[in-house]
Amino acid sequence: MRKFSSGEFDERVDFFDRMAQTTWLSGLHEELVKRTGSWENKHVLDVGCGTGRLLMRCQSGTSIVTGVDLSSRMISKSQKLFEGLGRGHNATFLTADAEALPFNEDEFDLTISACVLFLMPDPKKVLKEIARVTKGRIALLNPSYENSLKRANDYCTQYNLSGVEQEFLLQWGKVAEHRHRFQEDELSRIMTACGWRDVHHERHLDGLALITTGVNA
Repeated sequence: MRKFSSGEFDERVDFFDRMAQTTWLSGLHEELVKRTGSWENKHVLDVGCGTGRLLMRCQSGTSIVTGVDLSSRMISKSQKLFEGLGRGHNATFLTADAEALPFNEDEFDLTISACVLFLMPDPKKVLKEIARVTKGRIALLNPSYENSLKRANDYCTQYNLSGVEQEFLLQWGKVAEHRHRFQEDELSRIMTACGWRDVHHERHLDGLALITTGVNA
């Protein structure tokens, strides 16, 4: 499976920022954050942070958040958004590869990652690297094994999604067909092999999305 280049994401900053603001993906972000517990006094890492929309859901004034992304333009957008909210003082954004995170061991209390792992050629490398830098919990959002262009289209029809809401969900389903679509037992085995325990999965969006949590063993 081919690895994406930073340039491919640099060219689609606005696309991904608009996608992150759709009702369906915003809802999934909210569900993911709910399952991470309190961020009070925690250092939180977002791997593949995009334009920072997921980290913006942090309501704790005492938490420190760090976002990394392969795209330098995504990082610039994240910094501008946080500065515009007056929250730049407790946020750091860096250009980095998910397979080689520029951090020390056990540096973070919580690591989150949305719509990233399924794009990686070797998910194990990413999960091992996250385990190296995380002393606490992990929370992931990925397409489920059921996700596809047809299933996404069926969802749009059933719930009358149109416009950009439909466009982005169909695109997610289309890309999922050509990348990793995880079954729960498969992802549990991979995560356990990478040092995670207490792995738990929940399906959302009528089974199209998979939210996974775990604890560093």
